[in-house]
Amino acid sequence: MRRFLLILLCLVLICPAALADKTITLTFTGDVTLGGEEYPRTQPTSFDSVAAEMGYAYFFANFRDFFAEDDLTIVNLEGVIADSGQGEVKNKTYRFRAPTEFLQVLKEGNVEVAGLANNHTYDYSKQGYTATLEALAQAGIACFGNQEIYVFEKDGLKIAFLGLNSSSFKSSQEWLKKEIARLKEEEGVNAVVFTVHAGQEYGMHRLPAQEYYGRFVINNGADLVVMNHPHVMQGINVYNNRVICYSLGNFCFGGNKTVRAINSMIARVTMTFSDDGVFLGQQLALYPIHISGTDPQNNYQPCFVTGDEANEIIRLVQIDTDYPINPFSEEAGCALQDYVPANPPTEEN
Repeated sequence: MRRFLLILLCLVLICPAALADKTITLTFTGDVTLGGEEYPRTQPTSFDSVAAEMGYAYFFANFRDFFAEDDLTIVNLEGVIADSGQGEVKNKTYRFRAPTEFLQVLKEGNVEVAGLANNHTYDYSKQGYTATLEALAQAGIACFGNQEIYVFEKDGLKIAFLGLNSSSFKSSQEWLKKEIARLKEEEGVNAVVFTVHAGQEYGMHRLPAQEYYGRFVINNGADLVVMNHPHVMQGINVYNNRVICYSLGNFCFGGNKTVRAINSMIARVTMTFSDDGVFLGQQLALYPIHISGTDPQNNYQPCFVTGDEANEIIRLVQIDTDYPINPFSEEAGCALQDYVPANPPTEEN
């Protein structure tokens, strides 16, 4: 709670108008894999074994209160949620699956939304994907991606969530243009959040394709873009007065029993609207984390970091960012970036 109050104070100091209007606060994590592959489930170091020993609240214990502060917490859910292993695509190098009861990890951690636009959604064919949709609905967790759309409503505001995997982006561009326009013009959506699963795994720099995806969706009406897939952090950008996060890294990754890259971050975005629903702007806060409390053994329990560890994470983000980003603040517990107005005043105004 103290951390949240400090962020509110920073909002007042940096953007005094923000609290006079309506706000919606969104928290995004990197990749989340509940469970993992089939063969190591019984190993003592597997996600499944840790869940049996520690319980479902263990995994997000360090973030439960933090996630409760926002309006929505959104994870990129990599893998299938199904009690059956039928439909497994065995020619894929990695196939991730979790039993439906593992969704309690998200529930215990105050996660409300799962993004499904990624390269593990169909690890168990369409059968597994359908089972995942049904399991999420049964658990009361919203989802979006792969042309599934989620619309969040609060205080008369509507925010639409859409997402695509890079493999389907090209073939979906016409649908994307029409759908964003339809959501805003016909359904009265006040802002659109778009996620893209793209980039080079463990690559520290965004690819030209990622830049293209971000520009394309913003040019066609998206108001915030968040990407995942590289498993490590990449840079941020502001394009046409809209924020792009190129990669948040991992968060809680049950697919790896050892840690390949411990540094990661969480993005919290406060979106501001006028009383009549006009999108006014957004502010990004980056929270440095480690994906595990132990290294190299993955204990599957991410944690906040401060001090030199936090500064190192922000330094890594800066490497792939074309402008100076604001540093990590020990007091606020994050690197709070400048408020980005949706339509800045022109010289004529």
